[in-house]
Amino acid sequence: MDKNKVWADAQKKIQDKVSAISFDLWIKTLEVEEFSSGEFILSAHSKAAKDQAMNDRHFPHIEEELKDTAPIIEKVTIIDAVEKEKREAIKLGTPPPTTKEQHKNRFIPINPLKTFDSFIVGKSNEFVAAAAEAVANNPGKKVNPLFIYGSSGLGKTHLLHAIANHISENHPHMRIAFSTCENFLNDYVDSIKNKTVSAFREGYRNVDVLLIDDVHIIENKSGTQEEFFHTFNDLYQNGRQIVLVSDRHADKFVTLEERMRSRFKSGLIQDITVPDIEMRMAILQKKATLENRKLSPEVVEYIADYCDSAMNVRDMEAALFKVLFYADLKGHDSPTLDDCKDALQESVEEKHTQTTATSIIDSVSKYFNIPREDITGKKRNREFVEPRMVAIYLISEFLNLPLVSIGGLMGGRDHTTIMHAKNKVATLLKDDQRTKRIIEDLSKMISHS
Repeated sequence: MDKNKVWADAQKKIQDKVSAISFDLWIKTLEVEEFSSGEFILSAHSKAAKDQAMNDRHFPHIEEELKDTAPIIEKVTIIDAVEKEKREAIKLGTPPPTTKEQHKNRFIPINPLKTFDSFIVGKSNEFVAAAAEAVANNPGKKVNPLFIYGSSGLGKTHLLHAIANHISENHPHMRIAFSTCENFLNDYVDSIKNKTVSAFREGYRNVDVLLIDDVHIIENKSGTQEEFFHTFNDLYQNGRQIVLVSDRHADKFVTLEERMRSRFKSGLIQDITVPDIEMRMAILQKKATLENRKLSPEVVEYIADYCDSAMNVRDMEAALFKVLFYADLKGHDSPTLDDCKDALQESVEEKHTQTTATSIIDSVSKYFNIPREDITGKKRNREFVEPRMVAIYLISEFLNLPLVSIGGLMGGRDHTTIMHAKNKVATLLKDDQRTKRIIEDLSKMISHS
């Protein structure tokens, strides 16, 4: 009996009895494994796919049409990818490995301290916090996928832990996979090397909730994008919750495949921005309370003012701990304003330089009406090159920083690139009236900012 022909003929009949979507997703994707002793065996690419094929809406038609096509068939069995590997291991005479032995995914332990209660909510994050709570309360139902983006240190990862903690407490039956995109990449590479791809897929796809941090890492990894695409589809089509965290909007992923970008944008995309001074004060008070320390209103306001909008939550925490350390050295139970000034004074010059460089880049961004990340980023589009060179020239002129330091501020560029940009603008200033006007306008903006 030609088992592949039997399955092809049976599919033609099954196609008329199930919906087109069900057929494409759960029937057409089944593969013929073997026919032996009256048993016709098909394999699905994951346990979730097997469960769909085996449900009451699909399996009776599969079984009926196979037996009708080849009456010699007595039994129809569907196996998943892991079961397939075990069967193949038995055929080769090797002991079938357990799931843990097959592949161990690098999942992140959930931090019980990072909950919604410990997350400070303000104007800069109230919408993203509400979205995260909606996901945690109704996994896979209302907001799916949820894509959170924003700069480092603003609480994105805290929200992932909070979602995981809430679901674990209120939906204990749900399986949660919490990982970074880098871990996903490393797991995938290891599974290829160790020939355990099926177990790797089972680990990431046989879950109810997938939380992935730093998903922007996938941008230049075409092979991983392909695997993640199928993982995403498998979970999404089965109504499983997906939450992704990135340092930038999906539209800012330069080399991301369009189909992957479309998946990322198919749910809710929400940003998280830097906190205002009121929220900074609330965060500092909360952090101090967790350390069993009291801060006077004057001290809180001083540190919050020092931690301006150019600083993230981690920077604020570092400043607070530095103040507490200085207070301890002086034997003070509660920090004084003098403790704050002494602790933070040595950082003022460095902070001022960083803030001034940031303000110069922001001024250039506003002047040319392009995002600041495109000025410091890697894109070589013509509309970004001139603003980038202008920013480099102005930072050099206003701050007199070493070329290496400017390179660090401009996305990690080397000193030769910085020198070339600076010299290019300096040369244009001699004869080009347009360049002269741009530098004059921006210099006034920066001087009065």
